[in-house]
Amino acid sequence: MSLDHFVGKWLEEKKKGFECLADALGLTEEQRTFFENSQSELSYSQDGDTWTIQVGIVGVPQKTTFTFKMGETYDSTNIDGSPLKSVIRQEGTKLLERHESCGPRKFVMDIVREVEGDTMNAKTSIGGVSMQTIYRRT
Repeated sequence: MSLDHFVGKWLEEKKKGFECLADALGLTEEQRTFFENSQSELSYSQDGDTWTIQVGIVGVPQKTTFTFKMGETYDSTNIDGSPLKSVIRQEGTKLLERHESCGPRKFVMDIVREVEGDTMNAKTSIGGVSMQTIYRRT
């Protein structure tokens, strides 16, 4: 089953539950304020079996780019820049992400992404705490 519906640019529209997730991530008050008041943007592209995700914050020129193949572990970073070991798998039309912390604060973060039309719904969970993020295709 194809994942073509993920390809393109996505802009965060709203998030719910960020405070609890920020606690689980151990973000500082400064980081918490910045990310709570920022708007994330994602871009997915595919070349054969290689995927590229570009992640950024609206108004911040630096973007972070990750390239991976489905089911293979790759190095990534958390929103605060701490290192992660990540793997993304396909389940039907969904993307299932698992990110394991390599930094001093250990955690496992799971993200389930689903697209319906021009809307992407992402549910991020850490240790029983979750956040919902809605993105619109741009």
